[in-house]
Amino acid sequence: MAKRIEKGIYQEGPYSFRVRMMVQGHKLDKTLDSLSEARIYRDSHKLSQSLDVHETAILKARIQKQSIKSFTVDDALDRYLKEITPAKKGASTEEFRIGKARRTALSKKPFHGVTPDDALAFLDEIGGSENNQRKYASLISHLYRVAIRKWRLPVTNPVSGQIDLPSNGKPRERRLHEGEYEALMKTLMGESKAFVIIAIETAMRRSEIFGLRWENINKKACSAILRDTKNGESRTTLFSSVAMRALEGLGWKKKGEVWSITESQLRRDWEAARADIGAADLHFHDLRHEGTSRLFEKGLNVFEVQSITGHKTLSELRKYTHLNPTDIAKKLG
Repeated sequence: MAKRIEKGIYQEGPYSFRVRMMVQGHKLDKTLDSLSEARIYRDSHKLSQSLDVHETAILKARIQKQSIKSFTVDDALDRYLKEITPAKKGASTEEFRIGKARRTALSKKPFHGVTPDDALAFLDEIGGSENNQRKYASLISHLYRVAIRKWRLPVTNPVSGQIDLPSNGKPRERRLHEGEYEALMKTLMGESKAFVIIAIETAMRRSEIFGLRWENINKKACSAILRDTKNGESRTTLFSSVAMRALEGLGWKKKGEVWSITESQLRRDWEAARADIGAADLHFHDLRHEGTSRLFEKGLNVFEVQSITGHKTLSELRKYTHLNPTDIAKKLG
């Protein structure tokens, strides 16, 4: 039900503001995306009743300018989080990045006035690796592209074509060091422990593991159909006996989501575990490197591994494969 919030303006949803008023005997009824736009529409039509065309245009421009000035980067990120992020496969990861971006100095700046220097200062504040900074730069750049193309805001993108983006960085080659797997198994408990085991045994992406459903797992064939993968294609993956035992430990069900743990809970448990074992440089995504390499070390060929991991190309598969030179030497004899 529409709620009257100001004279002539009714709110029907988070981004739905309806202007209803009479102007010179004619009924106006228009729905806009924001309160500021609704105010501009209402006030400009009010002015048109008593002023000539030129005076009305000047005052309308002033009203719009004041409205844009009050719209901050934080406001834009909040709207982006509600409208754009939910439709993305990596929504949870982007939510985390948006949360961090909203705690920076950039978030307090007027959205229309952000400069390339502001963008660079933002990346310095974000810190971390160049690859990490590149992801945040991409977030801000896409935020402005959405604002320009979808929200029709009169702003300029301070990132795209304005600054040199940080490099992708050298591909990570981190694998579990000797004793780290055992230490993780002692530290992790419950679903978090099972989650890590399955990540290593199958080389599945975190989002794919979270997407597991009991009805898509074939207990007899030790396999699972993944419906929602990163590349948009379904595939069948296989489970080792170790992975199957981890699943069975959760309590086998006929249908429904496999996990009750949330992504934020898993992140907290993971960060606490790696701190406990002194592996601060170990990222969760490194487990995909570990799992892929282990599949080769078990003797599977390239195409068998590719069918399990879901890598689209052999070059991508190679980035995730870091074989143990000692094991290779043993095979050579």
